[in-house]
Amino acid sequence: MKLFEVDMGSARDVLAVLQGLANKDQQQSNLPFPVAQNIFKSFGYALGDGDRDSVEILKKLKNEVDPEGNVIADITDNAEIVLNTNTPSDQAGGQIKQATGPSVDQMAAGNKDLSPKI
Repeated sequence: MKLFEVDMGSARDVLAVLQGLANKDQQQSNLPFPVAQNIFKSFGYALGDGDRDSVEILKKLKNEVDPEGNVIADITDNAEIVLNTNTPSDQAGGQIKQATGPSVDQMAAGNKDLSPKI
């Protein structure tokens, strides 16, 4: 077994602990890129700077350490790790939370020009 495999398994264990804490508190758990970057940096694994390449690196990492998705539910387009918790994330599986308030067009229609006249 390579040292790299042991380190990645340890990183998966850290994510599993975070997953367990979220489940205990009945919360969803999304790890922003800087948090994921710090976790994996401690295992000597560079994730980049949060760009599209980082998303691809995280997806490859997920497929390597958690191919069944038991711990990592998804990787978002902004390089965020969505943990597979009992409370599903709004962002998991590409779901988009719909706005419940008035639309931008409705708000703009009621807007009056309050700028000073010169």
